[in-house]
Amino acid sequence: MGAVLATAGLVLLAGCADGSSTSAASSAPKDLIKYLPNEKQLSDAGAKQKQAPASFAVGWINPLHVVPPCEGKRPWDSALRSNVQATAVAGELSVWQLAAEYEGYSGEQLLSTVDKALNCGDAAAHDRELGAPPRFSVLGVADPQLGFCRRFREAGLSSCAWVFAHGDRVLAIRTDSTTTGAAEQQTELKRLAPAFVAVFDQD
Repeated sequence: MGAVLATAGLVLLAGCADGSSTSAASSAPKDLIKYLPNEKQLSDAGAKQKQAPASFAVGWINPLHVVPPCEGKRPWDSALRSNVQATAVAGELSVWQLAAEYEGYSGEQLLSTVDKALNCGDAAAHDRELGAPPRFSVLGVADPQLGFCRRFREAGLSSCAWVFAHGDRVLAIRTDSTTTGAAEQQTELKRLAPAFVAVFDQD
């Protein structure tokens, strides 16, 4: 499984390096660790912590790298102000997590930008050709949210992500697998979402 995910990481990052690590260090980071569930909270939700929450320059585990780049770019990457990332395991699925703030974007504006990128150019046409599942939402979440899935033919991989905005920050969680379909991944993200929202939605 690890080898598959490592390969997936390379696929998701293709053509996406843009110096976002220097952007992350350019402004005083905000401590976002409290906005991701800890080991006990994950356990209560039926998941197991794999990598504890910590601040990183944006790397391949970034759930938002599943979004196809428009004109070779994801504009929010260079606007990253602070972030915390972590991983967990739920059954056979790895769950990549990102809590972040972006310079010049509210959480809702970032969701709108991601939404537009999902319709962008050749990548979106490629998804339609492969019959990508429709976008989805999680019931009971009042704040802005966006769920979507993509398929990567070269890696034989399906990936789903759910992005949630609260005030000036966003939460993104992602699963991917070569053996578990998008419908099952959506079901798992919806099951886990309340545990993430309960922690992320605090002031």
